[in-house]
Amino acid sequence: MLLWLAMRTGSTLANLAPLRLSYALARAAGTITYWVWAGGRRRCIANMRHVTGGDDNLARRHARRSFGNYAVFLIDFLRSMSLTPEETRRRVSFDRWHDLERLRSGNGIVFVTMHVGNWDLGAAALAQAGFPITVVADSFDNPRVDQLVRDSREHLGMTVLAAERMGPGIVRALRRNDVIAALADVPAPEGGGVDVEFFGDTIRVHDGVARIALRTGASVVAATLPRVSPWSDRVEGWIEPVPFEPSGDGDQDVRALTQAIFSRLEGMVRQRPDQWYIFRHLWTADARTSA
Repeated sequence: MLLWLAMRTGSTLANLAPLRLSYALARAAGTITYWVWAGGRRRCIANMRHVTGGDDNLARRHARRSFGNYAVFLIDFLRSMSLTPEETRRRVSFDRWHDLERLRSGNGIVFVTMHVGNWDLGAAALAQAGFPITVVADSFDNPRVDQLVRDSREHLGMTVLAAERMGPGIVRALRRNDVIAALADVPAPEGGGVDVEFFGDTIRVHDGVARIALRTGASVVAATLPRVSPWSDRVEGWIEPVPFEPSGDGDQDVRALTQAIFSRLEGMVRQRPDQWYIFRHLWTADARTSA
């Protein structure tokens, strides 16, 4: 109940307050959280060391800014509860709609993104451009909070599919030639997933999206939506199609497609590492060391 009230109140205040004031307060709160939350700070710095090639000072700088940028994203999320189609179009800079229409060739498109910038805005922009879109999202334990978050996305034109029930729902959507969006930078559960290389070291991630894309013949697109500048509420849509020819070896194809996706996402993260929000261990060796 308290979390639901906090989110409703936060949404009202975020929409009433001047944008720069909201962002300034959010960045301050994010920086404080960086120093107070020792575990999250430690994990984020460890992740950023992979991005910086071991440069500890740069990793700490990226991690500190990531906390501030994530707090700004939360302001954007609270403001999105009353976002209009016109505001969605204003806030997303993207001009490759014809490319996406060509990729949607009867079996739909699987968009694979990461916790970079403002990924929800990308899904909203796709919906406003006329692409039927289903987003795969984690559920919240609190039913009222879960419904509030679901409503905030559905009013922007998205269909929300719980991650725990994503398999059949995704297949049906792709067979309707719809668009699917899923987050990739989520560690796989114990005993599951697939190993790929990311910034030169091994991570173990979910393989469900790759399996479904191969099963349905859907086009696969890597995408991120970084903020155009620190004080702007606008984002840029970055996309890279991931062409792939299956070999016929199912498990090998899943690993190879997942690797191809992460190879493209790596280049996107490298350009805006301080807009990547990753506060849990992603690399296998780091998780093993901290266990």
